[in-house]
Amino acid sequence: MKYPYYPGCTLYSKARNLDRCARQAAELLDVELIEMPSWNCCGAIYNTNFDDFAAQVGPVRNLAKASQMGERLVTLCAACYNVLKRAQEQLNATGFEEDRKRILEFVDEPFERDVKVVHYLEVLKELGFETVKARVKRSLNGLKVAGYYGCLMVRPREVMRFDDPENPVVMDELLAALGAEPVRFDFKTECCGGYLVVNRRDVAYACSLRVVDNARTWGAESIVTTCPLCQYNLEMAQLNRLPSEQQVPVFYFTQLLGLGLGIEPTGLGFEDNKMDLRDFLLNKGLINE
Repeated sequence: MKYPYYPGCTLYSKARNLDRCARQAAELLDVELIEMPSWNCCGAIYNTNFDDFAAQVGPVRNLAKASQMGERLVTLCAACYNVLKRAQEQLNATGFEEDRKRILEFVDEPFERDVKVVHYLEVLKELGFETVKARVKRSLNGLKVAGYYGCLMVRPREVMRFDDPENPVVMDELLAALGAEPVRFDFKTECCGGYLVVNRRDVAYACSLRVVDNARTWGAESIVTTCPLCQYNLEMAQLNRLPSEQQVPVFYFTQLLGLGLGIEPTGLGFEDNKMDLRDFLLNKGLINE
């Protein structure tokens, strides 16, 4: 299966381990991610001022480029997924026809077909978690994991339509297929504090620590996410505010997917995480020295 793929800016820098593991895992599952040529930043956050013409141009250009490659566009970053999907919804909205025409004229890229934005997790679900399970080379048996979706994957619910907006389970189903024990917890779609970490770090850290504390209360030994900003906030809040014995390691879900599919630990980008994930996995007996 071949899919046009939009990595986004952060996956080429701070979140390159999220991207690297996803690409390697896709190959092992016979999924071909074809990176879009000359993509641009999605804008990082969706601007709800619909008269802000400039804010719509970036994501719409990406959608137009993707339409030249196929009917679906796969992305991995939760923020990119949110922005592109909302831009797609707005572009086709009733009453937006004149603005659509104006934006597409400015973008100057042919829109060859409607394109549907899907998340990498949705591709895995379509592939089938039994298929993933059959490819597992290293079971994650004994690892209790909290799947943290954050707010961007599921909101606004009427646009994102990603699983159950209050209790999404697709990542939990993937973890179970890998042999891990997905842990139910209350804050799986609560906000980590988001961009408040830039100018209100205390607020962002407080939001992140609530998530971590709730996951720990439910027995989680680790947390997985698909958002680079969530991963950063959850890690940094713990490293700056909690003693080491209270910290819960934060993985990208693609790192555990890659580990389960047999990718060597040296290829999972642990060195790009602030926490010592390798040491945690050694202590759990999931990898060897």
